[in-house]
Amino acid sequence: MFGMDVVPARVEAPRSKAKRLVARGWLAEQQPGQFTLAAGVSGTGDGS
Repeated sequence: MFGMDVVPARVEAPRSKAKRLVARGWLAEQQPGQFTLAAGVSGTGDGS
């Protein structure tokens, strides 16, 4: 996963951040642990 070891200590931080983005409407969790952009969120931004 993203070039990191798949151990709980390394996985929990990105997972909790992804869960937070789901709560804010930026990501959607299709299945437990599988995240995608939420509907209406574009992946092409100007970086700001």
